[in-house]
Amino acid sequence: MMSKTNRLLCLLLLTALPAAAGAALKARAPAQVSFVAVGPAGLRIEGKSTDLRVTDRPDALVVTVPLSKLETGISLRDSHMHEKYLESQKYPNAQLAVARSAIKFPGSGQTTEGTVPGTLALHGQSKTVPVHYKATRNGAAYEVRGDLKVDFREFGIQIPSYLGATVKPPVDVNVAFVLDET
Repeated sequence: MMSKTNRLLCLLLLTALPAAAGAALKARAPAQVSFVAVGPAGLRIEGKSTDLRVTDRPDALVVTVPLSKLETGISLRDSHMHEKYLESQKYPNAQLAVARSAIKFPGSGQTTEGTVPGTLALHGQSKTVPVHYKATRNGAAYEVRGDLKVDFREFGIQIPSYLGATVKPPVDVNVAFVLDET
C-alpha cells in the first residue's frame, strides 16, 4: 500500500513532466524557413519565406512550406528556381514530419536539442533525413529551430546551374517557429 507521502511524490513527478509530451500545440508567428546554397568562386544563394505551417498531429509535428513563397531577392533566379528546379506548380509544397516520440520536449525554462530522423517529402518523393533541433520552453511556449541538409539530387531535382555557376549539394535548410500549448 502506498503511503500519503509516496502518493504525493508520484503526483508531483507526474505534473512536473513536460506538458507537451501529450498536450496539443499550435504554431504562431514568428516563423521562417531559409536555405543557403553555395557554389564556385564564393557563390552563395540565400532564400527564405515566412509562409510555413506547423501541424501538431498525435504522431508527429509536420512543417509544410509552400515552395512558391520562397524568395532569394532576385526575380530571375526565383523564376528559375520555381519553374526549372523545384517545379513549384507541379509540386507546391515541401513537408517535413518528425515523430513526436523522437522529440524531447524541455521543461519550463529549459532547452533540449538533438538529432532525430524526419521524413522529407519534396518534388514528389519522400526520404528520411536527419534533422537537428533545438527547443527552448518559455512558459507555455516552445521556441523551436531545426536544421537539415538537403541533397536535391536525391529528390529528382537537377543541379541548379546558370551561366557556368553550379550550386553544390547539399543545401542547408533552417526552420524556426514558436509553438504554444493549447
